[in-house]
Amino acid sequence: MEENNEGRLEYNRRMIDEHLAQDASRFARIESKLDKITDTLIALARAEEKLLNLERHRNEMLDSLDNHEERLDVHEARLNSGAVTLGAIQKIFWILLAGGIPATIGIAASLKVW
Repeated sequence: MEENNEGRLEYNRRMIDEHLAQDASRFARIESKLDKITDTLIALARAEEKLLNLERHRNEMLDSLDNHEERLDVHEARLNSGAVTLGAIQKIFWILLAGGIPATIGIAASLKVW
């Protein structure tokens, strides 16, 4: 009977060792998959960080473009008001010229310069 018990004990030990080996292999596969998942999560986090940086830079560029557009609007308004002023100056010049020529001729005729 003792021999039978030793045989059963040896059989149980082999079965436990096989199960432990299978479990160790299974745990190694699980650990490998977890490592791959970890690497993927790290890559995703880096990609997300890059996307956030790109979005921040894009917003900064848009703000800069808005600032330049506002400055251009100010310059455009200033130039437009300058055009109005220049138009008024041209009109005054032509009015003075148109009035000055007959006045000069009139003065010259009255003084009998000819």
